Formats: sequence, C-alpha cells, structure tokens
Amino acid sequence: MIRRIFKQTLNGKEILFFGTIKGLVKERKLLRELVIDFKPELLLLGISPEELKGLYSYLQDPFEIQPDGYEIIYGLKLKEFGEVGLPVPTYLEAFAISKENGIEMIPLDMPEELYSRVYLKKVEFYHLLLLNLRKKKIWKKKFDARTPEEFVLKWDKEVNKLKPFREIENERERYMAKKIKELLKERKEKKLLAVIELERLYGVLDSLNLLHTI
Repeated sequence: MIRRIFKQTLNGKEILFFGTIKGLVKERKLLRELVIDFKPELLLLGISPEELKGLYSYLQDPFEIQPDGYEIIYGLKLKEFGEVGLPVPTYLEAFAISKENGIEMIPLDMPEELYSRVYLKKVEFYHLLLLNLRKKKIWKKKFDARTPEEFVLKWDKEVNKLKPFREIENERERYMAKKIKELLKERKEKKLLAVIELERLYGVLDSLNLLHTI
C-alpha cells in the first residue's frame, strides 16, 4: 500500500502531510476526517497563488472549466476508481473547511510568473511536439493499477517521461519544501496541514530531508 499521510514535528510544530488524489470526489471526505482528527490551525495547499485566487472566483461565481487533453485522459482513466470532478474536489473541500472554521489557507506552489520562467528555460519547441504526439499513446496505455494511488504515480511517471517536464516537477517540489520551511519559521500556528498532490508529496518530503524518518 502506498502511504500518503505523514505526521512530523518540525521547529517545534506539528505538520500533517496529506498526499491527495487530484480529481477524486471521495477525497473530500478523507480531508474532512483528517481535519476533525488533527484540528489544524493553518491549511497549506499545493497550488499556486493564482490557482487559489481562481478557486475563490469560481466559488463566488461558478464558471465552466475547460480541461486540456491530458487532463481529459487523466480524468477518464481515474474514473475507474470513483467519481471525478473539477475543480479539484480536495481543494474545494479545503475552502469549505476554511470558511466553516476560520482557518487561513496559504498556497505552497510556484507563482505563475516563476513557473513560466522555469518552463521557458527547460522546454524547447520540439519537447512540446513530442508531448503532443504522446497523447494517443498514453490514451491507449494500460496502467495496470489496482488502486488510485498506484494509478496517479504511474500516470505521473509516464506523462513526465521527457526530462524537461520531469525537471519542472522537481523544481515545484523543491519550491514547496522551501515554502514550508519558511512558514514554519514565520508563522506562530503550532499545527499545520499540508495538502499536496500525491505525485509531488514524496519529492517534497525528500527536499525536507524527511524520507529517512518515515
């Protein structure tokens, strides 16, 4: 079984890491159960500041979301494991929990401007051509996964098989780890819940030098 919930004490503060499955509606229930049990004072979300702002806008005035090609394929394959929804159900639940309990939410991921710089530095035009050409192959691929955890990790490995895209995801992991370190120093809250997509969780833990403790 792939573990995706970890509790650590860092800088005298408790932090609970939750590696969520993007898209699965039933993740909302799991997040709420974690919040009831752990009682966090601060929610850290593995999304960018712009994505957080976009979710605020969506909740105030819902609009149609147009997923890209890879997101459509991902969602269709993930449906094998349960109902799928957009925006990411886990983050929608985080908003509901934040509003109900007055818990502040802080984004952990790169701002769009920084992400764009990293992307342009690493990705050439031919990488985009290769990525587009691989869609049909990935659609036909049998991922042979027994659980949603197995599926998302195999999906991530396949989608990021091209080195530049894998390096970008590694950069995201290091950025989120750095942001967590900063927040642990700056914030007074003693109990923090970090909700990060499972595909990036282990990289974040590794960047925090925590993999040897779990």
